[in-house]
Amino acid sequence: MSKLKALVPEYLKDFTCIGSTCEETCCKNWKITVDKETYKKYKRLKNNDFHPLKDNKVIKNKKSISDEDYAIINLDNNNEKYCPFLNEDLLCNIYTNLGEDYMCDTCKTYPREFSFVDDELEISLVPSCPEAARKILYSPNGICFEHIELNYQKYMDYKKRIYTKGRFLSKNAHKYFWNIRIASITILQNRNIDIVSRLTFLGILYKKVNALIKQKNYQLIDDEIIKFVNTVEHLNDNSLLDSLSENKFQQALLCKEIILGLENISLKNKDSAISIFINSTIEFFKKREDADKLLNEYNFIIKNKIRPFFDSDTGSMMIENYLVNKYFLDLMPFTYPDDMWKSLIVLCGDYFIIKSLMLGIAKDNDSIKEDDFFSIVCSVSRSLTHNSHYYHYLIENIENWELDTLGGIYTLINN
Repeated sequence: MSKLKALVPEYLKDFTCIGSTCEETCCKNWKITVDKETYKKYKRLKNNDFHPLKDNKVIKNKKSISDEDYAIINLDNNNEKYCPFLNEDLLCNIYTNLGEDYMCDTCKTYPREFSFVDDELEISLVPSCPEAARKILYSPNGICFEHIELNYQKYMDYKKRIYTKGRFLSKNAHKYFWNIRIASITILQNRNIDIVSRLTFLGILYKKVNALIKQKNYQLIDDEIIKFVNTVEHLNDNSLLDSLSENKFQQALLCKEIILGLENISLKNKDSAISIFINSTIEFFKKREDADKLLNEYNFIIKNKIRPFFDSDTGSMMIENYLVNKYFLDLMPFTYPDDMWKSLIVLCGDYFIIKSLMLGIAKDNDSIKEDDFFSIVCSVSRSLTHNSHYYHYLIENIENWELDTLGGIYTLINN
């Protein structure tokens, strides 16, 4: 079996599934795809008391686009959308009766995600899994990375890949992927400045890099990145942001419009928790139709209940780790291969949504607790961030409100 070198967050080595003791189940509400090789294994099973294909528990996927989604596990046999192979002890009957080799790639890998940068594998965890979220959010010294060596498995086949080498990339921003990535994570982990400033500094850096690319001054990009990171590291104040200002009223109205829209957006995997957070936040806005009253109470809750959590050591650590993990997971700054700026809008948009959903909790409580933040992150990841409709909706709203500029991003996140 061939060996692979992989870049991973250090938390990965401490992660193990806690099975039936987990407060959530990864076997509910998801579209669980079954790869062709595993499906064929099921077809070859003979005279077995336990057969996965019995009673249409696994059906061929009529919308399949590759061998990876050749079939799907049928969740329509019960109202609660539980996987039909989940037993009363919340354990997998396929694993129990047939062993790991008969589990589909989806179930073998979750909550891990795989991607490649050139020929090097990268593995990270998604925070939709509560145990994964604990490893991600509660890394006290920040998320650090290490190289490991592991045996190649078929299920490691990547979903995302980026190339950074080769002559044809000499005039392509991807050539500077590593320098931009390292600089960005360095800025995101700079605990001498607040989270809003860190995200805004990413915007300033990306504008500088994009300007040099547009001017075809490719040879200046590396020096500009080094110079900017050095400037940020030695800042004594936020003077770099003096030219920016936020529009609180615009921010509150955008928050209202986006959250109201989330109620209607097509989210097949929307769990009960995200519905509670969305509906509670909608209730905040519906009870405050008067514009002045809305703005006053919005600002009061942000200033006195939500911001203190984000300014605390624990809150700042948790949101930093969430952002760094997402940055690594999504191959930023090229989540959208040809658009660094859109990748940043998505990162800032997620931050905005998480903070906005805190309104629904804060309106009825004296403060935000770490458990509140933890629950929102898990629910947003489980029901929103893996959904392409959500990101299309989010980006469309930000662009319609003309907040897809540096000043707009500052307005979006500075609440």
